[in-house]
Amino acid sequence: MSLTLRKDLDRRDVVFDHDFIFKSHAYFDLNALITRYRGTVCTSADHGVIVTAWQKSVYRFGFVPLEETIVATIMVRHDGVVHGLSLDERSHGGLGPLCDFRQLQRCMNRMLRGKVFADFLRICPSAGDANCLHLFEVISAAASFYAHLRGKGLSCGAEEELLNIRPKRDAIVSRNERWVLGKEQNVEITLRHRKPPVAAQPVRLPQQLDSDISIRCDGRDAMAEHIDARDFRSVYGQMNRVLAKFNRLEKETFQVKGRMRFTNATSFVGLMLLTLAHESMHILRAPRILLTLNYLQAGGARPGCIAFRAFQRPLQKS
Repeated sequence: MSLTLRKDLDRRDVVFDHDFIFKSHAYFDLNALITRYRGTVCTSADHGVIVTAWQKSVYRFGFVPLEETIVATIMVRHDGVVHGLSLDERSHGGLGPLCDFRQLQRCMNRMLRGKVFADFLRICPSAGDANCLHLFEVISAAASFYAHLRGKGLSCGAEEELLNIRPKRDAIVSRNERWVLGKEQNVEITLRHRKPPVAAQPVRLPQQLDSDISIRCDGRDAMAEHIDARDFRSVYGQMNRVLAKFNRLEKETFQVKGRMRFTNATSFVGLMLLTLAHESMHILRAPRILLTLNYLQAGGARPGCIAFRAFQRPLQKS
């Protein structure tokens, strides 16, 4: 995909076009199991800064792709306090009325209005505090990028990212295009199995994983490690450590200080685990994958987001 916004997003006179986000699936790789396109645009205004943030995810788990698109606009005063916000009325999660525009708007108002935007992660440190995982990802990324701009003494700037994940024979391949303040990075992450992963019922997450993970940045080898895990906690921990190392490289590339949330790296392990779970299923993939999503959100210890709570009980009976 060619991200056609790139050449214009840093210009001060650009009017950001929400329609591009809602129509961007026309450019996506139809062979990818998971596609995620996200970004942030900050522009100057008389009252302060207008922050537009988006995330569009497409999951091809069944005959009909599951799509989630959120586009939010946050008005931040010169003192850093949020004084206005809106959600594009076309925004929605993946489960229809249970996570529609009105539900997302209520969540956003509760999290942001009257708060210091750069302090968002102290106010709302996890997705569980937001009641909506995807809205949390969008807002935390936007707040992180806004803080990054302020640290550089800037009020205008943009970043965007496109992630594709494709299962292949004995491997999962992810390709990620990054663009931050005019600097580009292309990343390929490959998880290649030495032995077939062993998944457990009912959530189908890997309980045993013997695989090699390699990361290439701009055509060069960046790192490679072996994952040898014998339970899910170890699988998650080892994958998370590798991606944490990559996140540090990413921060160095884009000269980011402090926490960097405007990246798919923060949710990449979950997306890879979701792909592994999907590949272990042979029937009823689309409905059963919701159990996996709920577990990844909540770990089984507490309810997931408000939409998945309604689906959790009937799915566990299926």
